[in-house]
Amino acid sequence: MRATMKQALVPLALGVVTATTAGSCKLNLTPDTLIKGVQGYMEAKKDLTPENEYFVGRSVGTNILARNNYAYLDKDGWAEGQLKGFTLYVNAVGAVLANAALEVQHSGDRPSPIAGWHFVILDDSLVNAFAAPGGYVFITRGALQLANNEDELAAVLAHEIAHVRRGHALGSIKKSRISSVYKEALSSSVELDQQALGGLAQAFDGAMDDMLDSMLVKGYSRDTEFEADAVGMEIMARAGYNTDAFVAYLDRLQKQQSTGSGGFSATHPKASDRVATLKKIRSKFANNPVVAKRTARFAAARAAAEL
Repeated sequence: MRATMKQALVPLALGVVTATTAGSCKLNLTPDTLIKGVQGYMEAKKDLTPENEYFVGRSVGTNILARNNYAYLDKDGWAEGQLKGFTLYVNAVGAVLANAALEVQHSGDRPSPIAGWHFVILDDSLVNAFAAPGGYVFITRGALQLANNEDELAAVLAHEIAHVRRGHALGSIKKSRISSVYKEALSSSVELDQQALGGLAQAFDGAMDDMLDSMLVKGYSRDTEFEADAVGMEIMARAGYNTDAFVAYLDRLQKQQSTGSGGFSATHPKASDRVATLKKIRSKFANNPVVAKRTARFAAARAAAEL
């Protein structure tokens, strides 16, 4: 894959992309951004500041894009700093939900992302979605295709926003290994030479792999996912969306899970278990009607994107 940072990398990326053999990409971290990313990671042992969370989130986001071969929708708009197409629409829905999330307060919530929220559509047919610290949310093309209306899209995005607000990814970071290379490099006043920088970059890549495995491969614990569902339902209700849409989406997902693997099936509890839990609590939240105008604009946006 031939790519430059401007052409192939969402501006949230930590470093720059260098071309390697056909079909692969390699992340080449610069000394300044590498140190900032590692400092953010080291601070994960403590309570992260919003600034730390921002740099950690950028690092995670970069790795998520790399794992997806930098395939995402409306790439030209991201490169120009101007959201376009279905990405613009998804970010508009996400912004409404993120604003509503400010009114949903729980003890231990993370502060609002200092650089705002970013919603990226990965060009992947698998149904999946995940969020990195600092307000970076990724949803696949497959997850969008499974949704029937804007309210169901809002359910998926609200679940991921809840993960960020509750600091779930940061919890997995705290359990990741901390290499002795970090301690040596960051506690020393000696300027890093090329060899030391290379070792630091390698160690940082390993730490990112630990974190990404817990997010994308192993998944969160059942309790963590159920909490994100509950908080997500509260957020979408506060934003004026229909909470039954969350259950409807999961019901449809359950039918798909029974015939396939990967995606949500690998990283989330069974959709039927999530539905059962949500049905017990949804009476706590306002069940707003599905608005025809919202459904119409979702259909129009998806048709324009040819999803």
